[in-house]
Parts: sequence; C-alpha cells; structure tokens
Amino acid sequence: MPRRSEVVRWSAGIVAVALAVSGQPATGAIAAPVRPGEFTVYGFSQSDVEQEDPQVYALDPDINIRAIGKWSTNGDEASDYNFAQIGRYRAKGITFMGSGTASVIFPHDFVTTEIFDDMSTRDADGNPVPHDEFGFPVPARRGNIFNPRYREYLLGWAKIQIDGGVDGLNLDEINAGFSGGLKYGFNGNEGFDDYAIADFNRYLLAKYPSFTAADWKSRFAMTDDNIVRRDVPAGDLARNFNYREYLQAGGWNLDPLNAANPMAPEWGRVVANRMYAEDTSFTATYIRRYWKEMVDEVRAYAWRTAHRRILVSSNGLWPYVDFNSVGMYPWNPDEQTPDFRGADYVPVVDGHLNGAKSLQSQYRYLKEQSARIAGDVPVVVFIDWPNDMMTNYLNLPLAEKKDYWRIFGAEAYANGIFPAFHLKDTVGSPTAEQLGMLEFFRTHTRFYKTHASLFRENTIGAAAVRVGADSVSASLLVRRGTGARTLHLVNHNYSQGIVPQTGFTVEADLASCPRRVELVSPDFAGSRSPAFSCRHGKLKVTVDRLDYYDILTLA
Repeated sequence: MPRRSEVVRWSAGIVAVALAVSGQPATGAIAAPVRPGEFTVYGFSQSDVEQEDPQVYALDPDINIRAIGKWSTNGDEASDYNFAQIGRYRAKGITFMGSGTASVIFPHDFVTTEIFDDMSTRDADGNPVPHDEFGFPVPARRGNIFNPRYREYLLGWAKIQIDGGVDGLNLDEINAGFSGGLKYGFNGNEGFDDYAIADFNRYLLAKYPSFTAADWKSRFAMTDDNIVRRDVPAGDLARNFNYREYLQAGGWNLDPLNAANPMAPEWGRVVANRMYAEDTSFTATYIRRYWKEMVDEVRAYAWRTAHRRILVSSNGLWPYVDFNSVGMYPWNPDEQTPDFRGADYVPVVDGHLNGAKSLQSQYRYLKEQSARIAGDVPVVVFIDWPNDMMTNYLNLPLAEKKDYWRIFGAEAYANGIFPAFHLKDTVGSPTAEQLGMLEFFRTHTRFYKTHASLFRENTIGAAAVRVGADSVSASLLVRRGTGARTLHLVNHNYSQGIVPQTGFTVEADLASCPRRVELVSPDFAGSRSPAFSCRHGKLKVTVDRLDYYDILTLA
C-alpha cells in the first residue's frame, strides 16, 4: 500500500486539474439537447484527445459514440484536449461522447510505483497481474475497480471531459480486470486484492446473516484459523476471513474458479463487458454497486457544475446507462459455439463477406439482454478493434464492405438496434475516407435520417412473419407509445454480391388490419404501394423485388 502522503499528493493533482476548468465549457460548447430516443444514425470515430476527425462532419450522424479516448497520461490534464471541436459538433447538431479506458494502466500513469501497484489487480497469491497479451512496449496491467482511489482516478479525467463540454461519457471495459490474462490462460485468476477480499467478507456477512462458525465450516470447509467473523472488521484480513489464504490452502490459487472450490460460485465468474441482470454473485453485486456510484457521480457533477444532463455508456451491456454500445469482437459471450469465439458479427468466408448468414438471432439476443439489464435504452453495435472482426472487415473488397452495411447494418435496424457506421480508430487503420467508404456512408445514411421515426423506440412484435422466399430474414417491429407497425425484410441471397429476389409474398397474423401498406427502402428513392390483402388480421403482401432491405409500413 502507498504511504498516505503519496496518495494525497497524487489525488490532489487530479482534483486540482478538474477544478481548474470546473464549469468552464469550451467556447461555443453550450450544452446541447441529449435525447438518445431521438438518435437514428450513430457514428464511430475515435481519436486521441487532441485530435479531430472531419469525417464526422461529412457523415453528420446524430451522435459519435466515442469521439475521443483518454489513454494513459494523454487526457490527465485539460490542456491535453481539443475541446473546441465540441462547438463544431454542436453547430452540426451532432452529440459528442467523450471516453477513456476504465481498466488499462501503465507504470508512468501514476506518481510512484507504489501507487501503480496499489491501483493494479492481483492474482490469488496477491501478486499484480501482467497483461503482456496487449503487446505494448510498456508493461500493462488492469486497474482495480474495487480500489476507491482507482475509482477516484477514473472520475478525475471524466470530470475534466465534462468541464470541457462533452455531451456524454463512454467508460470502456469497466470490468476487464478479472480475466487472469495470458499469464493464467484467461482462467479468472485476477481481482483478488485486499480491497476485493474485504468486500467479499461484507458480501458473505450480508448474504448469510445467521451463519454460525459451524455453518461456515460445513458449507464452505472454512477452518477455525480462517473463518468469517462478525466481531472483526471485514477489512481486517489478518483476523477475519482471507479468501486468498483459503484458495492457497485448497490448492486453487492458480485456478480460483475451479469447480472443486466451494466458494467459486459465491465469488462469481466475471464476463468482460457484460453485467447480467440475474447475476447476484459477489463480483457482479459489487461491480454493479461501484459502477452505479460512478455513474451517479458524473451525472451529479455535470448538473452541479453546469446544470446540464450528461449521457453515460460503456462497452457492452450495462445497467444505469443512457444507451448500450456493444463492441463486436471474437470470444464474445453472445452465442455458444464449438470454438468459444462467440457470435460471428462480421461473417467472412475465404476473405469474402458471408452475406448469406443472418445475425437476426444475435441482434435480438443483445436487445433482449439489454432490456433485462438496462431497461428501454437504445442498443448500438460497433466493430471493435484491434481484433479479427475488424481485420476481416478492413480486408473485404470495397463492394463487399458496402454490402456489409447494406445487409448487416440493415439487419440491426430491422431488429430494433442500431449500427455505428465505422469511420476511424486510434491504431492507424485506414479511415473510411481512405477506404473509399465515406461517400457511401454519407449517401446511404440519408435514408435512415429521412425515415428516422421508423427506427426509434421499437420493440419486437409477437406476430410471426412468413416469407415466401428463401434466405430472407423478416421481423415485425412495434413502436412504443404509438403502436406503429413495420415489417422488415433483409435479403441474404448472397454470393460475393447480392442476388435480388422477385415476386414473393409476405404474411403476418396481426391484431388488426392496416388500411394501407407502403414500401420504402434504402435501395430506391421514394415509396411504393405493394398489392396486399388483409382479413381478420391475416395480412398478405406481394413484394415485386427485394434487393437488400425493404420496409413495409402498416398504417
């Protein structure tokens, strides 16, 4: 543990920086309305804090979900930032989300080595866990969310960005410090520091208020010399229960989540970037608690200093957010696959887009899980990086890159979630403009802006939809509040290019018949009036031609 004087010196530096710019948004950065329910076109262009991406102004999305990213020491001080760009965002009506890593830390991020060690996650032997799998030249670790000083550190740079005028904050990888990293084969041997062990005692005492010493022994095989005690402070790990010593005695210190460990279910298995509603294990309970405290504080700070609302998001599925922004990457937990790589959000075969695959079930899963976790907030998906999915996308032929958005971006909209159109990352990958994608994005997204009301605040309708053609995913969406209904058709008849489908029917059993049906699509201008019949709620529509994506509006 660092000496108190060192902690005070470090904390005072962060607070002083925040106070130096408190309540002083950048020139022209007067607070803009922030209403996630009115966002339809999402962009993803992340820059370092001093940089600005003119592609955003060309795309003109409703929001850029991670406009800047605080990384290491770049973003510790207000002078690091180009806050003037926020005024230019406002002039275009674009919402500006600040962001930063909430878990990756380096030795030079802190005043002393002792503070760096204190901020770091630990294994079950009490040693800091290295994260050399990142490949950084400087040793990297994960920050410890259970450490109140680390949470204060995160709030320090978050408040600097609020003072600079950002409309929202995206805190990336909140619960990433529990994997064990490459050293332990990602088996979960991480997060066993003194702060977490003390909280684990508090959790156990609250969960089992009537347990006696005999109960602790019979249920969890504790011993007299290492047992949960109510008469000793939870943080006194010399006299109260010390979970690390328990793991060492049981031989689980290299594999704490081993099924043979009776306490492994109590501790819980942390899933990176997911906070499932039904998870009441210790780690989920306390991470959820600390996350809420941080969210409450940044919102209160924005209101207290500038009398304005601040949006909050994170990478993945989280509670207490204004919208969930889900990074798409391999080894995700969204689908059980034989190789454990999870849902294939950027499907590619032999270097070409696998447009024949449908992501409808995966997108619906994200929407349903988000509703359970966070309520009725928008869900946005973006291609995360650096990883295989982004690499596969970048390596597609130009026409197939466009087809990715025409098919899988459309399928996101068709199932009540939103794609974030990719412009730029921070690792030097070609930008959308360099790839020849920017003008396509600019023209393609006009359709979604023009028909914005069709895509906002939708739920999946209960009625089954039957399509008289193969390789078409179909869904019925119902808008909350108005009950407006739309039928969405996405064509997956694809082989290194779309194969249009013609002359087929679409049927649905509805609670009531529409008086008229119109067809709109990003594939053609204007609207069409397809032939349809409906009696006793049994709707039948004839679709003359489907290229990529058709929407039938039922009025």
